[in-house]
Amino acid sequence: MNISRFIASRIMRSGDKSQFSQPIVRIATTGIAVGVALMIVSMSIVKGFQKEIRNKVVGFGSHFQVVANLDNSTRDSQSMLMDTLVYTELKNIEGVKHVQIFATKPGIIEAPEALQGVIIKGVSKDFDWKFFDDKLLEGSKIRFDSAESNFDVMLSAYMAKRMQVKVGEKVSLYFINNEADTRQRNFKVCGIYSTGLQEFDEQYVFVNLAHLQRLSGWGMQVQLLVNTNKVDGFQSVEATTYNSDGDESYQWSVPHWKGRGPHLLKIETDTVVQVVVTEGSKMPADTAIAVVVLKENRSMSVNYHTSGGSEKYFIGGFEVLISDYEKLSTIDDDIFGVIPFYLRCLDVKSRSPEIFSWLDMLDLNVIIIMALMIIISIVNMTSALLILILERQNMIGILKALGDTDRSIIGIFIIHAIAIIGKGVLWGTIGGLLLLFLQWKFNLISLNPEEYFIDAVPVTFDFMNVLVIDAGTILICAFFLLLPSFLVTRITPIKSIRFN
Repeated sequence: MNISRFIASRIMRSGDKSQFSQPIVRIATTGIAVGVALMIVSMSIVKGFQKEIRNKVVGFGSHFQVVANLDNSTRDSQSMLMDTLVYTELKNIEGVKHVQIFATKPGIIEAPEALQGVIIKGVSKDFDWKFFDDKLLEGSKIRFDSAESNFDVMLSAYMAKRMQVKVGEKVSLYFINNEADTRQRNFKVCGIYSTGLQEFDEQYVFVNLAHLQRLSGWGMQVQLLVNTNKVDGFQSVEATTYNSDGDESYQWSVPHWKGRGPHLLKIETDTVVQVVVTEGSKMPADTAIAVVVLKENRSMSVNYHTSGGSEKYFIGGFEVLISDYEKLSTIDDDIFGVIPFYLRCLDVKSRSPEIFSWLDMLDLNVIIIMALMIIISIVNMTSALLILILERQNMIGILKALGDTDRSIIGIFIIHAIAIIGKGVLWGTIGGLLLLFLQWKFNLISLNPEEYFIDAVPVTFDFMNVLVIDAGTILICAFFLLLPSFLVTRITPIKSIRFN
């Protein structure tokens, strides 16, 4: 058996409460316990706070946004073609859990009592609503199942209060496109949410993406006009395009027709006229059809049909959600490897740098708290160790007289000190975890959401961090106890035994 460990265990088991060192040891143990508990609690609260705020920012804009390379604003999307190949490759990246299409545009919301500038975010059927599951206060999320629901708008409780509107009431949204042209549409409030992150709550409203596609002037639309009045026995047929840059190519059902027209057509029976218009070499085409029905009295009626315009092929970008935030940098590199040169990837940190810089600064607070607690623990244990050594000078002298070495005797007191540290760490860990559990279960400490963005102190349980704090405390304190333990080498058998 190791002699140092044996003697240290006998000293610890003796528990002589009359000794002067007992109160000092209790103070040191209590100090370490309080320090460890504070370190665990502070680490858990800061990590929990960072996670809560980070999740809220991600909920409004995902971990990554893949947008057009010329898009310099996260609030006014530039159009890009919906590339199904890029969409598929993004979904296949390891660590990516969801990909969705989106677009954002600046706008104005107007109600009978007020108006306010907003960011209009268009979402589609593939939007992941999990973030809003516990944030929705009234009503429902945006639906895509009927023509009426296409005019749903979801806004925050802050905005609903400011606009003085409720679920089911109508508001007007003014869309501002790239040409600074403002277009107005009426919407019905389908749901009211609250995230507590006022910087976003007071700005974002959610609508069907189709409105942004249509009103932003992204795609081209073609319409046909058949003049039913005969001129020299012929009717004129003409195509008109909207939101085109002028580089159109027309393909008519009448092979020899070129350009937009007007073209002359002699209609003597029911006739179908079709034109397919493309803009540039790679832009989606749009189709317009006119069905001319010849009635018994030789009068004509015309039914017009279109493919709805090519705007449905354009989006503002892709939003990418990942499973593990800690892999943000790694997945950023993976995304860069699969997107073409005309697209770029923006991570959540670059889109909201001020928020994430603030969250990173909170880590400094934890470091300061932990450093102070470690210093206090070292001072407490150093004092306790010196008292233990001075109190047992007689024992040290006897052991040296019997031939024991300084190293062996130092080991006795280091083992004793580590046992005291371990006891304090154990009680501190139990106390810290108990406090965290009570806060997590009952929200004992509440916060003002207008100032802190959340209504209660958040906590997170990361047992790896707890183990690191416990092990680090023991190792650091034990290392700094080596220096005062060398007081043993200054004690001589003659002086220590002489007064026995």
